[in-house]
Amino acid sequence: MLANNIIATLVLGLAATVSAANNKANEYKSGDCSGSLNYGHTGVKLATVTMDDSSHSVYLATGATYGPWLAYEGKTSNGGSCTGAYLGDLPGECVNLDTHFSGRRIRCVAKTLV
Repeated sequence: MLANNIIATLVLGLAATVSAANNKANEYKSGDCSGSLNYGHTGVKLATVTMDDSSHSVYLATGATYGPWLAYEGKTSNGGSCTGAYLGDLPGECVNLDTHFSGRRIRCVAKTLV
């Protein structure tokens, strides 16, 4: 019984560690990351995410393998790559795609290798 509890605790701890190491860019239709998820993106190697035109905010989390999220004004297509002007580095957590950079919409986010 004790061995089963120890194994269960180790498995849960490992799952939490793996989840925390993932990069995340979860898109929402709202401007403040509230409500239902529009599109979810997560993974250790997640490095480029194009924003859907119906999304108005993105929740960003940084894993252990890459530097900060970077914002770009353009995208080649949904699921494509970032193009156009580099707008700047993004803070973690919720970012409004329409208003974070005055007068310029974020259409793509990307990570840099550290």
